[in-house]
Amino acid sequence: MKQRFLTGIILLIVVFFPFYYGGMLLRALVFATCAISAYELIDLRKGRTKWGLIIFVFLSIIGFYNLSENYMIITVTIFLIVLFLLTIMVKDIQVTDICYIFTISMILSLAAKSLVVVYDQGYAVLIYLALACYGCDLGAYLFGYFFGKHKMIERISPKKTWEGAIGGWATGFVSSLIVAYLFIHNIDFDMLFLCSIFLPMVAQIGDLAFSSIKRYYGVKDFGNIFPGHGGVLDRIDSLVFCLMFFNAFLMMVM
Repeated sequence: MKQRFLTGIILLIVVFFPFYYGGMLLRALVFATCAISAYELIDLRKGRTKWGLIIFVFLSIIGFYNLSENYMIITVTIFLIVLFLLTIMVKDIQVTDICYIFTISMILSLAAKSLVVVYDQGYAVLIYLALACYGCDLGAYLFGYFFGKHKMIERISPKKTWEGAIGGWATGFVSSLIVAYLFIHNIDFDMLFLCSIFLPMVAQIGDLAFSSIKRYYGVKDFGNIFPGHGGVLDRIDSLVFCLMFFNAFLMMVM
């Protein structure tokens, strides 16, 4: 727990300046995150085609991140054709691989696009979203550590408990709602109240979704770049789902 806490503090310091100043610093943070994420995701495929796919996935994520919505349909169409072409031309790449590549490319590019939208809403909204996500994560860890008895979904995440899930939801809900009530004035509070109910749930779905990927490939963590936390994807798994959900929410209410 001590190691997780210290690493968490260092991570907060690292991301503070890009989010505070924005611009090229924030863009560099997004690109670096996407690059490391691409590496971690493809590196799970031990002993098979690696660096070519890492570069391909990274460029795909960045391409979709910078893509205008007017060209989305044609670009996705071409992307799918190229993916299936890879299964034909490269013996190492199977249909399950391209389904995996397509899914993770879409998730990470949509999350990156959503981050820009949320960032434009102001710092208070960023803090609101972070508390809904990481407040849930911290609450789930603490409640599960001290009170967890009933296993949740052992085949995906053996250590997660229902006590931790409920405690995490409550922590994310209350902490984000306090920020919404005190500091956010550009979004209707009733809408934020509703979103605070769902965001901690979405955070846990994201966590479990990426855990299922790790279990499929038989690994504990996506990487070891952050002591006590694993890799980049181990830190942003729930966040990417929250970003996508909150962006969709903003599109509906604003």
